[in-house]
Amino acid sequence: MDLKSDAPPGPGVRTAPRMDPRSAVNLVAQLLGAVDPLADELTDQIFEAERGYGDQEQTTHERVRTVVRDNLRTLLLALQENPVSLDAAREAGRLKAELGIPLPALLHAYRLGGRFIWDRLLAAATGEGRATELLYLASDIWQIIDDHSSAAAEAYRATVEDQTLRDTAARSAMLTTLLDGSTTSAPRAAEIVRVLRLEGGGPLVVVNAEPDQDDGLPAGTAAKLRTLGAASEWTRLSGAAVGLLRLPHERTMPAATDLLTSIATTRIGVSRPFRSPADATRAWREAQVATRCLPTGAHGAHAYGTAPIALLVASAPDAAADMARSVFAALEALPPPEQATLLDTLDTWFSAGGSTTKAAELLHCHRNTVLYRLNRIGELTGRHTTDAVGSAELYAALRAVRQGSATAG
Repeated sequence: MDLKSDAPPGPGVRTAPRMDPRSAVNLVAQLLGAVDPLADELTDQIFEAERGYGDQEQTTHERVRTVVRDNLRTLLLALQENPVSLDAAREAGRLKAELGIPLPALLHAYRLGGRFIWDRLLAAATGEGRATELLYLASDIWQIIDDHSSAAAEAYRATVEDQTLRDTAARSAMLTTLLDGSTTSAPRAAEIVRVLRLEGGGPLVVVNAEPDQDDGLPAGTAAKLRTLGAASEWTRLSGAAVGLLRLPHERTMPAATDLLTSIATTRIGVSRPFRSPADATRAWREAQVATRCLPTGAHGAHAYGTAPIALLVASAPDAAADMARSVFAALEALPPPEQATLLDTLDTWFSAGGSTTKAAELLHCHRNTVLYRLNRIGELTGRHTTDAVGSAELYAALRAVRQGSATAG
């Protein structure tokens, strides 16, 4: 075997005579005595080998050098069979995560460290004519490197997870201040949108999904929206899942609404498109109103302003409730099943565009049955579907009932 190889032999190599433990301790002690210049040299090697550090500031170089020194010292002490401490390795993992250095670069640094220690020990042993005896330490070096790199990687992953949680919380807080009116400055609103990486491109829209057992929106909603070229950021407000979307074009609006409808588990409201981030608070109110434009218990997405009567009802729920109670007052005396049948028939007739024949098909009954029920409603309410004003009042009252503003009667 070439003792001048750049790397120590693999684990388990025991072909050479064992070195006197005292000699090994002395060799390691020599390196410990020179740990500061060795740390400088190893730090430079790490920076040269990894592009991930880029043009880091001097303070960053010094922080990395401190961690390298601590790890180098810990590794050498472990070779002297001192109690092993993984604190330096964990600190290395935390630092690399904070600096945004990729995990493979962290692990590569430990491999460089193992090779560095081996080369220095080999040079010292060669100077004493004991290079062959050093081979038995190779397995120990790589075992220690493996233990420390594993601890560093674990700390790295934990730090990244903490950073992600903190970042998510911070982004959510910024979005909340933008939507709930806490941000009153237009420049500050624009800055929040920039930080959330929602600047540029097409218009913004706000989405409001009322909660259910799954929080209102299924996992992966943001990823699905990205297939349309729409970026989004989400938070929770007043119990609802609320998102700010940046659409690539205003013409993307129908596709985005359709996509939300396809994945909806509750009622979802979508605001009108807007350009100024300062209008986000108004847009959230629109999205809330749009949510209430859908019938209670429905699941789907509704864009603000696409159903004028539903919008009026949702915008003034108290007045809508009074109107519905007035229009359907006579239905209160009917048994609940009969109330439901009459309202379902009326709803289906409106959905069928006023076609009695089509309504009968949808209800799986005879056309005359539909006519009878509509006439019954006219007799009870004094408003007939054959009269334009009466029909409009019936429709508005029905929307109030369906949207949850009131009950019939």
